[in-house]
Amino acid sequence: MIDTALSWLFLLAIGQAGFLVLALLGARQCELRSANRLLSLLLLVCAAVILHAWLGLNHLYAAWPHSANAIVTLGLLVGPLLYLYLRALLFGQALGWRALLHCGPFALATLALMPFYLQPAAAKLAWLQHRTALPWYIGLAAVAKLVLFLFYVAACFRLMRQAQSSPLAPGLRRLMRIWLVGGVLSVAALGIEFADVALPVSSDAIGAIVLLMFVYATALMAVRLPLSYRPAPPAPPKPRYANSMMSDEQKAAFLAVLNKSMEIDHAWRDGDLKLEQLASMTAMTPHELSQLINDACGTNFQDYLNRHRVEALKLALHSPLRAAASILELGLECGFNSKSALNRIFKGQTGMTPSEFRKSGTSQIMI
Repeated sequence: MIDTALSWLFLLAIGQAGFLVLALLGARQCELRSANRLLSLLLLVCAAVILHAWLGLNHLYAAWPHSANAIVTLGLLVGPLLYLYLRALLFGQALGWRALLHCGPFALATLALMPFYLQPAAAKLAWLQHRTALPWYIGLAAVAKLVLFLFYVAACFRLMRQAQSSPLAPGLRRLMRIWLVGGVLSVAALGIEFADVALPVSSDAIGAIVLLMFVYATALMAVRLPLSYRPAPPAPPKPRYANSMMSDEQKAAFLAVLNKSMEIDHAWRDGDLKLEQLASMTAMTPHELSQLINDACGTNFQDYLNRHRVEALKLALHSPLRAAASILELGLECGFNSKSALNRIFKGQTGMTPSEFRKSGTSQIMI
């Protein structure tokens, strides 16, 4: 009776995980693409482990011998994927090649088991039929997974403390508690199985129950607050931008992207350009972009745009090719929305009105 109920619960959890993956990958928010992909991969890992437990619950390992030890190393991915997902969701940090280093233990363990994985089905079936106890390396892998998992859980809680004002934080903390308690229970169950003590269900089934709880908790969180939602960043502490979340290397990379948007793509020509739009174009959060402009250029977002617009207008006003164009026409091309704003901003930065500047013949360019 218990096995039948668990079997159906496992199948439903696999279906729920698949539905969440499709929903996440179908979300249109470009800035959350990395976070959605990471959570999708984590849910697929959960589904794979639950499927493996379902096969064992229904005594189908012999019918699918290639499933033997197939998910032994997947546990080494759970902690890294959780950490990278939270970092991408809460702080918008893009994935780079360094993110692959977090998957190093999984890659090494998989490589070590590759001779077994490459065996034919008949050899794996013989191994399953003659196995009388859990192999020693399964226990070693369980200890390694627990140590690595606890390390990443601690790192995840540190991330959430940094983003404690986020509306997502309470739900994420509940998910983390499920992982923490479930991970300990899974390893404890495996230890009891090694001690040859009878359990109502196998350690694989207990581990799958933990993952099932995570899948349904994630689904519940998605109902309460869309998984593709990222809350607006909290107001920065005083003094403003005192504690930057970006390293010098990240600042330099983002500044290069920002300069390209200004100098090559001429994003400032859009008179309705908002901070959120430019942040999306440069793969930053609005808070990160505002901070970068303040730190690197010593000004705020609007003044930063106006500097580029004034410089472009100054060049146009002294261009012989645009001598016949009106000042308002040139101003609109440079991103100014009205004649009053054009005159006010231009005079504020140059000390002259656009018409005075055009008549003066001054060629000085200031920024």
